Amino acid sequence: MAASTLLYIILFGVIALGAAVFFYFYRPQGSLRLRILLAGLRFVAIFALLILLLNPTFKQATYTTLKPKLALAVDNSASVAHLGYSDSVRQILQEIQNSEDLAKRFDIDFYTLGATLETYDSLAFTENQTNISKALSGLYTIYKNENFAPVLITDGNANLGSNYVYTAKEQIQIPHYFIAVGDTTSYEDLSIDRVNVNKYAYLKNRFPVEVLVSYSGTSAVNTTLSIRKNGAVLFRETISLSKDEPARRVNTFLEASAIGAETYEVIVGELADEKNTANNAKHFGIEIIDQRSQILIVYSTLHPDLGTLKKAFESNQLRTVTLQKISEVKSVELDDYNLVVLFEPQRSFAELYSKLNTLNKNRFTLVGPAADRRFLNGIQDLYQLPLNNQTEGVQPVYNLSFSSFQLDDDDFSGFPPLEAPFGEIELTAAADVILNQRITGIETDNPLLAAVEAGGRRELVLFGTGIFKWRSQAFLDTRSFESFDVFIEKLAQFSASDTKRSRLQAEYERFYYGGSGIVIRSQFFDKNYVFDSGASLQLELKNADTGETYQSPMALTRTNYTATLPALEPGSYTFQILESGSSIRINGAFTVIEYNIENQVIQADFVKMKTAAADTEGMAVTIHELDLLIESLVEDERFIPVQRETIKNTPLLEFWWLLLIIAIAASAEWFIRKYNGLI
Repeated sequence: MAASTLLYIILFGVIALGAAVFFYFYRPQGSLRLRILLAGLRFVAIFALLILLLNPTFKQATYTTLKPKLALAVDNSASVAHLGYSDSVRQILQEIQNSEDLAKRFDIDFYTLGATLETYDSLAFTENQTNISKALSGLYTIYKNENFAPVLITDGNANLGSNYVYTAKEQIQIPHYFIAVGDTTSYEDLSIDRVNVNKYAYLKNRFPVEVLVSYSGTSAVNTTLSIRKNGAVLFRETISLSKDEPARRVNTFLEASAIGAETYEVIVGELADEKNTANNAKHFGIEIIDQRSQILIVYSTLHPDLGTLKKAFESNQLRTVTLQKISEVKSVELDDYNLVVLFEPQRSFAELYSKLNTLNKNRFTLVGPAADRRFLNGIQDLYQLPLNNQTEGVQPVYNLSFSSFQLDDDDFSGFPPLEAPFGEIELTAAADVILNQRITGIETDNPLLAAVEAGGRRELVLFGTGIFKWRSQAFLDTRSFESFDVFIEKLAQFSASDTKRSRLQAEYERFYYGGSGIVIRSQFFDKNYVFDSGASLQLELKNADTGETYQSPMALTRTNYTATLPALEPGSYTFQILESGSSIRINGAFTVIEYNIENQVIQADFVKMKTAAADTEGMAVTIHELDLLIESLVEDERFIPVQRETIKNTPLLEFWWLLLIIAIAASAEWFIRKYNGLI
């Protein structure tokens, strides 16, 4: 309280006392005791009223105790049940929940981990994938800038995401704790770690297969690796493995003998005392086709986008890309290409445009700062560019009404800006805009990427260059180029296809691995080929081996309809999508390859958990050492509750009891005076 406020309070006290004394002692009435009592009540009422008028503020201090957070994530994957430790995990969880020592020291939050990190609700041990790295990253985000201890109850076998040892090491200031579920004893084991094969092969060609085999043990072993199809052995090789050479990479070529989807099985021989034989075999699938699309990229100037486009197009093995400078292009060869990409067209492209128009060839045009805008405005009739020769940085914004073909739910908002023509771009043809421009944070209707389908020809136009930065950003976001390459592949599928557009379209993979999520997407268009968001699509799935059927309505998701299928048994499946209003239908087929990634292990990866714990000065224990972990957490000086002081300036008007005192004092004075006949 300020010194001036204190002086005012003393002054108000003197004024209140003087007024009370003057009123009852200047012309005294009644006895001395009565006058003193009434003067006291008058003093209290006046003094309290004056204090309220001054309304001084008082500092109030409150104290709260902040406990450190303990984030407990329980492995809810099927591997825990496969190892036979589901009851043990529930018991451990119960002991932690009932631990008074932990409750006194920590605020405990409970989660489950599988493919993602979820808030704990119940344990079913049905997750088909385990991503420990993603679970840890999720905890880091939730408890950012907080003192917390992550405790994971898991078998340590991650089959999705990056190595969680490195993820934990990036947050070395946070101690990590692990409770190992499963047998921590090491056994001799042979396993097929991975089979690398292309999605497609060409009829009568030999396609490469790469198999990675590993061995866990101390002695030298000899075994046989074989590849089979329908029981017939197509390849066999004897391999030797030992403690010093625990892994082998086997490469071979197989003949693509028939068109269609084919499944193969890779088998490595079992050891005499091998306990886990589920990982000794692995299936893979490949689609054999007899055609390959070719793309020609014609450029006027060198640019990093050229290499980016080539890599993205060729991420699909069905496509080959040829790069040619405009001076090297031979018009007689243009008919060999399914798609021609025109990069920064200039007047030297005039003859090429004439030939492309004659052939009615599909094309993909990229217009940037080096393009001749006046030439482009005159050579084509799809768009008109501003003639100021200036550029600006623009970011992409997805157009939710785009419907020419299906795109995944990609977020383009975080992509770096492209260098685009400055000014308004006028689309003079019926174009379906894929991306609009965002300029300095403001979304506009100016097109950035548009698709046109007219006169039996398809064309894409990107009004900007610098997409090499998009591919780099995609890698920074996901540690993979896949999302960007898939986006470019969608553009290639649209612009390179000569197939007549159907009102009902379906998108799906030809092969799925057992346990993986299966999503089938579809689009339906009205008679004007405008996406119809009011359609009623029904999916009917049939197991070709057993005849069992499954039906599901398809849910509208942005500009497509999706159906998420339940876990399917390995085998061949056919499906039909029917639009009930028009009776238009489309058929498809896919194969589910036998594979349960959660059943590939029979023991806990205790070594990896101990490494992650040691790197961060944490602890890894078995389920029988839970008390040791609890004791360590409770006694760890890094996790000490903190007392926080909160100081609040409270005005006197907030004290309701002061008003009550004034009312009581004034009322008591009035009643006493009335009773004694002084009123």
